[in-house]
Amino acid sequence: MKDLTKGSPMRLIILFALPILFGSVFQQAYSFTDTIIIGRELGKNSIAAVGSTASVVSLMFSTVNGLVTGFSVIIAKNFGAGDHDEMRRAIARTITFAGTITALIILGITLFITPLLRALDTPESIFDEARAYLFIVAVGLIVTVIYNLESGILRAVGDSVIPLVILIISAVLNIVLDLIFVCVCEWGVEGAAIATVLAQLISAVVCFIYLIKRRPYLLVKPKDFRFNVHEAAEMLGSGFGMALMYSIVDIGSIVLQNGINGMGEDIIAAHTAARKILSLLLMPFSAVGATLVTYCSQNRGAGKYSRIKTGIRDGLILSFGWCTLAIALIYFGGVLLVRLILPEEGDAIVGTSLQYLKVNVLFFYPLAVLLGVRSSLQGLGRSVVPIIASFIELTWKVLTVIIMIPIFGYFGVILSEPIIWTVCGIMIGIIAIFTLRAMPMDEATSETAGKEAL
Repeated sequence: MKDLTKGSPMRLIILFALPILFGSVFQQAYSFTDTIIIGRELGKNSIAAVGSTASVVSLMFSTVNGLVTGFSVIIAKNFGAGDHDEMRRAIARTITFAGTITALIILGITLFITPLLRALDTPESIFDEARAYLFIVAVGLIVTVIYNLESGILRAVGDSVIPLVILIISAVLNIVLDLIFVCVCEWGVEGAAIATVLAQLISAVVCFIYLIKRRPYLLVKPKDFRFNVHEAAEMLGSGFGMALMYSIVDIGSIVLQNGINGMGEDIIAAHTAARKILSLLLMPFSAVGATLVTYCSQNRGAGKYSRIKTGIRDGLILSFGWCTLAIALIYFGGVLLVRLILPEEGDAIVGTSLQYLKVNVLFFYPLAVLLGVRSSLQGLGRSVVPIIASFIELTWKVLTVIIMIPIFGYFGVILSEPIIWTVCGIMIGIIAIFTLRAMPMDEATSETAGKEAL
């Protein structure tokens, strides 16, 4: 376990974020490997089929990840306060609510998968492959949430290393299964989806064994599942707040995907390749954000508010450093990255992907503020402002489909996110400044001041 309420904030954030970052790299390797193998073995249409479902898959994952992350805020707060009994009750509530909500999501996606893909204007030439891929990934969502729940609990109590180790094992297994199912068995995109689900299943099983053997104090008992309305409301408020924030962003992406799907297979393939690379570039921001959620939650529970301000500052410094490196990477090596995914495609498709990346990466600085500060506010239990920012982003993506795409075509899609990143980054940054200024003094400082007054 790692107590984030003591020691240098910068050092703690780096040490805690690095395993999360490496874990995200290997987790993204699932999807990235799928894309490379599908592109080389199955061709452009199969990439487009997987890409046409990307926004729906992302929505599913983001919703359950948001729930677990929001629930973990309560777990981390109780850990920071030293209340292990309440921490275990919070874990029990997390299991109950996450399991129920995930089951409902799986049921909804599998029952309405065909009308959903029709609503997204998925081309007929890739419709069957897209439906098969989405169905398998949706059914496997239960495996995804189990592992994310386990790793979320470990991170809440300061352990970000073990989830990384388990993911490395799973990532290697996923690559092997991809090659077997797609290249040897010739199962097509279904094989890629099955490989990903099986790899995540291994992660979940190994992580559960670790919890039993090495972290028995985190294991819940039947009595821990007894909770009152207030406890349930606190947990659901935190979980749904984070899930809503994540899902609103992805709902906007689904709306945007609808506009992209109407542009044909070439644009879908180019956009899919660009988004895969962009997802890799965004991982350091996600790692810092996930760290700040736990960091702010633990220090909030311990009443160490001055450390919260210092930690947020240090987190943003790290993110800004990555922004500069990412710009250099895309402008000097972007073509090689795109060609890795689309080795046989023409210059027009590669050029479209590269244009998307070169424009978007320049606006990483306001995005770093948006993601870092938003996560910090969630860790402090302030979810209203991040949700409002997410609603603004959703509205803008709808307007992109209605206005930007008809006028500018795919270039409207390229401009869409940089504009909203900037607007929301400025807005949430200003609000955060006032929020941090209004926080109380540290509990120890307050007690000292009270004694001096007496």
